Amino acid sequence: MIYFCIGIMPVNIGNLLLYLPGTSKFGLGVVMASFLTVGTISILMFGYLGDKISRKYSRKKIFVLTNLLWVAAYGLVSLSLNYYFYLFFFMLAAFGAGSFLPIGFSIIGDIYSPKERGVRFGTMQFGANLGSGLGVIMGGLLGTYAGLNGWRFAYGLGFTIGLLVVINYYFSGIDPKQGGSEPEFEEFKAELNYNYKITRENLIQLFKKKSIAGILIFTLCSGICTSTLGIWAIFYLTTKINDIEAGFFITTIYLLAGIGALPGTIMGGKLGDSLYHSGKIKGRVIISIVGLIMGITCFFGFYLIPFFIATTLEIVFSWIFFITIGFLGFFFTSLCVGNIYAIYSEVCVPELRCTANALNGVMVNIGGIIGNLLLSSLIESDISLLTFAISLVLLIYLFGTIFWIIPYFYYPKESIMLRNLMADRLRELKG
Repeated sequence: MIYFCIGIMPVNIGNLLLYLPGTSKFGLGVVMASFLTVGTISILMFGYLGDKISRKYSRKKIFVLTNLLWVAAYGLVSLSLNYYFYLFFFMLAAFGAGSFLPIGFSIIGDIYSPKERGVRFGTMQFGANLGSGLGVIMGGLLGTYAGLNGWRFAYGLGFTIGLLVVINYYFSGIDPKQGGSEPEFEEFKAELNYNYKITRENLIQLFKKKSIAGILIFTLCSGICTSTLGIWAIFYLTTKINDIEAGFFITTIYLLAGIGALPGTIMGGKLGDSLYHSGKIKGRVIISIVGLIMGITCFFGFYLIPFFIATTLEIVFSWIFFITIGFLGFFFTSLCVGNIYAIYSEVCVPELRCTANALNGVMVNIGGIIGNLLLSSLIESDISLLTFAISLVLLIYLFGTIFWIIPYFYYPKESIMLRNLMADRLRELKG
């Protein structure tokens, strides 16, 4: 539901420019840059203080309260009087949503063993992609057919469903035992007290893990592209078609193509888990590298090849071609998602996993800030630079895949080192 609400904006850029007083193209870029900046601050703050707070109130309670914050904020977004209200409430939502990474990921890491984490983290990304797609659908439908307040109704819908989800989590969610999912500690019944707090020392330890450092640099590069395209893709593709139904045409193609991310996240995690289970540890990296290169190549075609709609045959061909190539792009680039978080879990001691997952989110956000400000500043002065900006962020994305070479060589070694360390810890605890 977080991504449902985020997905409303891309398909309503035109409506916001028309119906929200004080809004400009660059201003919308500032909204997303601010959202990502505040989200980054929130990630770091909850990563640093979340463990201390959760020891007093439990992770579950903190998780519920912070999720209520973003739910309420999106409800207020629907009531925005002008651009500045919209910006402020978006920033408030970002603060609440930012807690998800350090708190939510530590909960997931403590529930599932290494053999399951790839598919579980992939499933979580499945939810994010599904939510974003549904946000685009409902935001587009309401923004198009519900009048000048349609985009407000979309945020109101996100608020309502989000509130129901948080209430359900309050009654059914669990707060697992710290470190209880590690295979070495399956039979260990005593309490484990790990400190999940993000500190300078923890960050230094993380970057000493070469496989993590390589993935984080890639994540920064990918964030410049994916966070930017997540907001501007539909607006950009619509400008390529001079037709009254361009919005419907592009939104439908984009959504059908985006479905590829759903099986991609699950299959990538399952394949990685299967290879890990069989002892082929490098499999997670190979799947990710191959998928990214193939997927980004498809994206170049999806975004840069012109649409042909002069005749019925050209329209049919365009629908088939762009849905297919877009589907493959989303599918292949999603294969790495579950494996990234699984790799973090497999090379980090439990008390560092929260920091690793949070830092991954920070890198995505920093990339998104750079990408959104870059694109919006270019098109504010000259809309014809939009194609150049899209090409540039795709090239940065492709360049970032080079850094997967680092975990290819170091991830297996660091994974084995972790398992040996956890075995040593167990022996020490048993005396």
